[in-house]
Amino acid sequence: MLKKDFEFLLELLKENAGWQFNEEQYFIIEKKISGFIRSKNYNSVEDLVNELKFGNRNLINQVVEALTFSDTMFFRDAEVFANFKNVVLPQLKDKCRAKKEIDIWSLGCSSGQETYSIAIIFDKCKKDFSGWKINITGSDMSSVAINKAQRGSYNGFEIQTGLNARDILQYFDKNNEQWQAKEFLRKMIDFRRYNMLDDIAGSTKFEVVMCRNVLRYFDDEHQSMILERICAHQPQGGYLILGKGEKISAIEKFYKPVENTKDIYIATGLTVERNNNIDVSSASSINNETSQMPSFVKPRALY
Repeated sequence: MLKKDFEFLLELLKENAGWQFNEEQYFIIEKKISGFIRSKNYNSVEDLVNELKFGNRNLINQVVEALTFSDTMFFRDAEVFANFKNVVLPQLKDKCRAKKEIDIWSLGCSSGQETYSIAIIFDKCKKDFSGWKINITGSDMSSVAINKAQRGSYNGFEIQTGLNARDILQYFDKNNEQWQAKEFLRKMIDFRRYNMLDDIAGSTKFEVVMCRNVLRYFDDEHQSMILERICAHQPQGGYLILGKGEKISAIEKFYKPVENTKDIYIATGLTVERNNNIDVSSASSINNETSQMPSFVKPRALY
């Protein structure tokens, strides 16, 4: 891949997703774009880039999604989920006892493994939350990822990555070479497409937001903007869970760490003045007149 084509793709990612890659991620971008080229029968990266320069919004969306599709697994970083179950949930049970309802958001859920992991934990704790309404939302900017998550269907390698045999048999059904999440598990989750550069629709206040290994790809200004939006959609005392060892400089503006845990923070209810110089639009300067992918919406169909 030529340097000029690599730099074009980096700018495409920055303008449409806010992600900040550099030359150190060259091989990551090259691997993902090579797979996209093969699947779409392009002769070279240069041919793809030349077509992208015409501003075809549908093609731009497809390329951005292909480049931002992230790796995931069930119960990734077991310590995080142990703290979620043993520290966060008991506190939420006490805090939300009156309304008996909890809203949880898995932000950047990719193909859904994290979101199903949350649902499995609640099912295992169902005696403690009998009569409660548990609302789990999973979102990702990739419609391909969200459609896979909504199907809840995983191959043998995916299903065994993070799950033991007992949980596989309890929560998934074998369908040819795929394992599909049981219907009761899928009904616990509402999947939506959402670009983190966009405003957050709706008035839901999420008691827990899992935003793991996502913010690190944004620059400091966009991290602050995104955290402000997340915090505004949480009640004071709501929980934010970051990736293992993820260090975000703006976190202290809105959250404080939860004692005796790692990577779990609690909303302080503080707000700061937004930096109006930040371009928060997901529109690409390549062609601002074309329509954008809708945000925070359910996929129209499974495929």
